[in-house]
Amino acid sequence: LPVNIVPAGTKQPAYYTTTIGPYDYWAIEYGYKVITGDEAAELAKVAMRSGEPGLDYSTDEDTEPNDPDPLSNRFDLSKDPIAHAQRQMALVNGLLPKLLERTVENGEGYQRARQAFGVLIGEYYKTAQFVSRFIGGVLVHRDHKGDNQARPPLKLISPAQQRAAMKQIAEQAFHTPKYDQTVLNSLSSTNWRHWGIPRRTTDRAEYPIHRTISDFQEAILGRTLSNLTLSRIQDGEAKTPPAEDAYTLPEHLKSVMDAVFSEVAAPPAGEFNNRNSYINSFRRSLQRAALRQFADIVARPASGQPEDARVLTRMYLTDLAAKLDAVLAKADLKLDDYTRAHLTDSRLRIKQVLEAESSDYGKPTSGGGGGLFLFGSQTPSQNQSTESVGEQP
Repeated sequence: LPVNIVPAGTKQPAYYTTTIGPYDYWAIEYGYKVITGDEAAELAKVAMRSGEPGLDYSTDEDTEPNDPDPLSNRFDLSKDPIAHAQRQMALVNGLLPKLLERTVENGEGYQRARQAFGVLIGEYYKTAQFVSRFIGGVLVHRDHKGDNQARPPLKLISPAQQRAAMKQIAEQAFHTPKYDQTVLNSLSSTNWRHWGIPRRTTDRAEYPIHRTISDFQEAILGRTLSNLTLSRIQDGEAKTPPAEDAYTLPEHLKSVMDAVFSEVAAPPAGEFNNRNSYINSFRRSLQRAALRQFADIVARPASGQPEDARVLTRMYLTDLAAKLDAVLAKADLKLDDYTRAHLTDSRLRIKQVLEAESSDYGKPTSGGGGGLFLFGSQTPSQNQSTESVGEQP
């Protein structure tokens, strides 16, 4: 289990759990309570408490990456994963500037700094994954009919929580990371080599910062655009009473696209150069990843993906193409070569998707927008670097 470290200025509680909780007492009561009368009836009374606060439980089978309940996680430390993620991200941002002074003593090499950097970045994006599970999420309860305070087996995550989750991902997972150049140039790889142990834990002596951040962001993006997430969002609309608010598929797809391509919504007047590009390298990488996943939704729809997702994405890509054209044609905006090439290439990619031959439209394939968890039990992509899942000290 992770250590519970709170940000500076906050009272530090116990670092690890020091006692058992309400569920444990309940389970022990069921297994060991001395019963003098009707055993079955008495045990039924104990079991009927499952709806009471503090007695929720999930097994490993309920906590796989594709499972719907965002409150069933490995390695989080809160009943509110969104608030927990905000706390952990703030903690990481506060620790990164102190990385070298906290990890390297005079006379030592800088290998521990690289390890610690990997751990902190891994923690930052791992908690963002917790947040992404709220989008299209469903609370799963094991209560039985007639239990005390029994709840329905399934309850949709509220539209407000889904919107809050999407907003946090846009602002903190898809944003441009800012790292001190001195720190980045101090992330030295180990040269230790022994039988059975490679010289490095990565294929590069210098730290692959773009590849690492891109792997993390693309995994979170994939979660928001996976066919399972899109299907759950659409199903949630049908499971919500007509008079109640719902988080809809059009709202979600447009929110993702607006978050990833925010720079083209209202471009400013001004002059940019290749050292001060309008759309920086991290955002360009994220936007290319998004176009690949949007293209998969349109041209190579995955099995189980809503057909509405394809036609909506096609419409939003058409709108995006018009915005890209407007930025490229804006008279009072002088773009750097990086951004102009990127926008021109993005416009071409969208054109190719929209004009593609439709002979295979609608046929399920094995591809399409599926996200990979970089944490827990899911498998990383084959080209993922070791450091993109966080080096361990």
